[in-house]
Order: sequence, then structure tokens, then C-alpha cells
Amino acid sequence: MSKQVSEKRGMSSKALIMVKDVSGVASLAKSLVGEFGFELWGNEIACEALTGLGVSIKLAKTSEAVAMIENPAEAVRLVVANFVDVESAGRAFMSWKSALSAFDRGIVSSLRAAAWAVDRVAVIGNPSDYDAALQELSENGGKFRQAFRMERATAAFRAASEFDFAVGQYLEVQGADKPDMGALSGYSKALRFAWPRLQLLEHGENGHQLAALYGSFSEHFEQVCGPKLDYTSILSVSKAAYLIGEFEKPAAALLRNGKIVTAACGSDLAELVAGVLKDEDARGSWLVANGSLGESVISEAIESGVVGILSPDLTDSERELLSRTGKVSALVSLTGLGYEALQEIRSVAGGVLVQDKDRAPVNPMEWTPMSLAQPLVEDWESLMFGAKVVRHADSEALAIVSGERLIWLAAGEVSTRRAWQVVEESGVGLDKTVAVFDSPEVDPKILPRMKEFGVRVALVTAGGDEQALRDAANSCGLVLLSAPKSWRKF
Repeated sequence: MSKQVSEKRGMSSKALIMVKDVSGVASLAKSLVGEFGFELWGNEIACEALTGLGVSIKLAKTSEAVAMIENPAEAVRLVVANFVDVESAGRAFMSWKSALSAFDRGIVSSLRAAAWAVDRVAVIGNPSDYDAALQELSENGGKFRQAFRMERATAAFRAASEFDFAVGQYLEVQGADKPDMGALSGYSKALRFAWPRLQLLEHGENGHQLAALYGSFSEHFEQVCGPKLDYTSILSVSKAAYLIGEFEKPAAALLRNGKIVTAACGSDLAELVAGVLKDEDARGSWLVANGSLGESVISEAIESGVVGILSPDLTDSERELLSRTGKVSALVSLTGLGYEALQEIRSVAGGVLVQDKDRAPVNPMEWTPMSLAQPLVEDWESLMFGAKVVRHADSEALAIVSGERLIWLAAGEVSTRRAWQVVEESGVGLDKTVAVFDSPEVDPKILPRMKEFGVRVALVTAGGDEQALRDAANSCGLVLLSAPKSWRKF
């Protein structure tokens, strides 16, 4: 049917295949020729891959491809183009001059030319788009609808502009007489946001706010079942992924609205989960664990009223159990967090602030005793646990820990004095606990109160009034330690 359509035009429609990645190209090419009567032209890589499979294709040099696309008489109706990213290609060459000549500029020029010819040419780049292109042809008599061409053209323009920007960044680092230390550190002279929109959200933090999710979030997590994630659930999942990554031993935590509710670490994951689910704020929270949960634990979590579960994996039976509820969103981790996930970006008036995510390991060997009293052996595990938790909380934060379990977290206060006041007023038992502050600005006056309530050890970060803190700790017999790295967040 489609071959007859081509004959009525008086010429065969052409498809240009200008690729570096030949994944899926063979299947696409065979369908284009056999089902829709396309005449194939391609670069050397495409010709070599397809000729060996018996697919008829003519060679089109990259210098000729743009002219073919721009000339309507050539009847180019489809351009398939993909290129090696600049960062990967640049690493393969010693000098910036050799790298510059090796970048896929010709392929990108074809991509850009096809996007400009959107009125008659469709352009696709990713192998994941090939089936969609064939379906489009099948459903529309061997033609591409304007809507399809327009959607793919916008993606092509974005890809071409990202290529240009990446080349500029490469030259910024490699081509200057003197190295740009900022660029070498990951902070180039210009910052570009080119994240695709993954989904529109029903609302933002508040019901009257609009919101959307951009970037590669879906590459890190797979949603197995349950309602779509909302704004606060996405915040909670992200914070949960960072937090749970701190622990090598079995660990579990509850998070709500992007904030830590409670956390625990130990040897038996099922016991840990059972413990955190007893928290009075479990209902409406997300449960995150760094190991397999099991059906009985998942049932307990469902009964506790959690709204979501994040774990490394879920068995078929666990997925079926969660699906039956219909109320709990379940996600599994797919990959480790990439470089783009290790920077924090915050909007300010007229721009953004960017900083590295604090991923420096918590190292107790760097901690300095400040008091005459010394910590017990069992205190070190508690302090380590508290330090790992507190740096994922909002400042000013104070974590109260017993063993490797979070007893209370006072976060987001204006001062450490106010954070301690919140702990006092909570009425939680503090006997033989440890306290970890995320700020050096600890009021010395609260140390005697902490000792009076049963806190045995306190850890602060360096930079405060050390002499006053030391005197206060010694006067009441509180064990006081100082960490050189600040965990403070604003």
C-alpha cells in the first residue's frame, strides 16, 4: 500500500541514516524499505552495518547530507541521526584540536537541517523512537503527520543546541592558555538547563500552585504501583535516596514532606522497619529501606498507613501485594545517583546558586575531644549514626540518638537553642542518649540542661566559641566532641 503511495509521488521517499549508534537501525531500515518503500542513504557507519545484512543503502557523506535535506527535490522525508556526546568523545583524544575535529559536527548539522525542514522532514535520534516512527507511518498511509514532525523537530533543536554548548564547555576547559579552575571543578562560565519535562504534577507544594518534574528522575527510580507521585512525595523520595545511601548496615527510615521523621540502623532489617513504623507520624509517611522487605513487613507497612515505599527491589509477590492495596506508591531503585544529582541548585533573585552536594564521608577519626570526660565505646556508633542523619535534615538541626536509632529530630529551627527547647518540650526520654548538632553555634548554656535531662555525649561542628563550650561541658560532666567539617545548611 505504501509503495503505491510512493509511486504516485513520482519518486521514492528518501530516509537519511546518519548515525554513530547503530542499535535498532537494522530493524528500522528493513521496515522502511519493505513496508513503506523508502530509498535509504546513510553515512559510512550505517552503510557498513546495513549492507552486511543485505539492506540496500547508498552512501551519503556528511558534507552532502545537509544539501540533500535542504533541497525539496531530493524528497528526503526522514532523517535518523545520533552522535557521541562531547564529553565521551573528548576523553578519547589527547589535544583539543584533535578532539574538535573528531566531534560529530556533520551529524549534528544534518540533525539541525532536518529540524529546520519540519514542514516536510521528520527527524529521530534515539533508538527508543524508532518504533514510534514506524507506527506513525503505518497509521498515516506512509506519511508523517505535522504534529509528529514538529514534536521531533523541537527535540532535535534541543539536542543540537546542547551539542554546541557542550563543545563550548570543552573548549573552555581544554583550549584556553590558562586552565579555568572553576570549569575544571564543574562550574563553567555559563550554566545551561536542558532537562526534559517528565510529567506535569496535579499541584505544587500547595494545592493552588502549578508544578512539573524535569530531568532524569525516572532513570533512577521505577514506580511499581500506586498513585502518581505528587510534589512532596518526589521530595521525600529524593531525600530518602540520599539518606539511605549513608548506611552499609541494614537501615530504614520514615520521611514526610521531604523531611526525616525517624531512622534506625542495625543488624535485622525486619526489626528496624517494625521499630520505625511504631512512630506516631508513620501514617502518611514514606518508608525507605536498603534491603529486601518481605511480604510480612510490607503488610505491616500498609497497615501502618504509609503512603509510599522505596527499596532496592521488590519480588513479584511483593509487587502483587502492594498492587492490591491501590493506595501505596512503591518505587525501586534502578541506578546510583549520577553527577547531576550530586549538585544542589537553589533559585535566588535573578539566578541560581549551585553547590556540591555534601557527600564527604563521616569520619570519626577527625573528631576532637573537647571535654575532660571521654566517650564510651558504644557512644561512637551512636554519634556516627547521628552525624549521618543530621546532615540530611534542615538547619538548625539537633538529632537525639539512642544506640543507632533516632529518638528525636529538631530541624529547621532558627537556632540550636530553639532546637534544644523543642527537644525539652517533647517530653521524650533522654537517658543515656547522644546529641548531634549540625551547627558550630551551640549556646553553651544548654549543655548543663542536656546533661540534666540524661544526654551523655554531644557532638558539635568546629567554629563556635570552643572555650565557652569546653568550660560548660566540664562544669557539668558532659562529654563534648568537635567535628572539623560543618554539616550546616541554610
